[in-house]
Amino acid sequence: MSHSNAWGNPSKAGVAEALQMAAFLEERSRVPDAAVLNRRLCEMVAAKPGEHLLEVGTGSGILCRLLASSVWGAGVVVGLDISLEMCTQARGYSRAEGVSHGVAFHTAAAEFLPYRDNCFDGALAARTLLHVADPDTVVRELVRVVRPGGRIVTMDWDFETVTVDHPDRELTRRLLHWRNDRRGGNNWSGRQLWRHLKDAGLLNLTVEPCVIIAHTETEGLTQSLWRAAQGALDGGAISQAEHDGWVNRLKGCIEEGTFFASIVYFIVQGSVAGQREMAV
Repeated sequence: MSHSNAWGNPSKAGVAEALQMAAFLEERSRVPDAAVLNRRLCEMVAAKPGEHLLEVGTGSGILCRLLASSVWGAGVVVGLDISLEMCTQARGYSRAEGVSHGVAFHTAAAEFLPYRDNCFDGALAARTLLHVADPDTVVRELVRVVRPGGRIVTMDWDFETVTVDHPDRELTRRLLHWRNDRRGGNNWSGRQLWRHLKDAGLLNLTVEPCVIIAHTETEGLTQSLWRAAQGALDGGAISQAEHDGWVNRLKGCIEEGTFFASIVYFIVQGSVAGQREMAV
């Protein structure tokens, strides 16, 4: 699917556009590399029965659904998104999967969370801070609503860590640098997460780099490369001949079984200050 301006400002998405965006997110969650990342995120959140957790930038609610079974009983996972229509889609996907209990979806901006202080046991922002104008404000809001000792987990990619085994180095660099600097939000967000959490006063910070490797066309990273090439073409950074040659070379490598690409996601977590017994 083509990526419209709504990806940078989902609050502008209408019903049809939100439906398309949600379908894309659901499809992406099923590819192998995204599934690996989501599982690792859930492990690091370490949800427990009875806990109240918050995810900002929930999209179609994938992570909320994955975490819901871990907070059974009195617990709840709240998914927040700036798009009213996206929250509607998230509720629909939850009902379809029979995950209505233990999840809730609210519409608001992450910079102004509509919750009282210290009301969550933990919070999660995955693939979100790269899309906001002021990530420090969002992190401070997460700190405000999470209880002392609670944990905050963040994750974003660093698109400039992308590697592609392609014989034309100059063209590959030009294409990827154009994508890194001009599309998809702040593509250096992954390397900046530790600083954001450190500046917000979080303690016991840990950083886990997750290297995603692609060998086939089914991985989400491979699809991102095709979109990067199309974006560079549309933006005038490469010619049609360069686009076709670059993509066709990589598709040939896929057919031969020699394709290699990688990207690094950074998962950074910390504990909210206020007591000696800090959560993981």
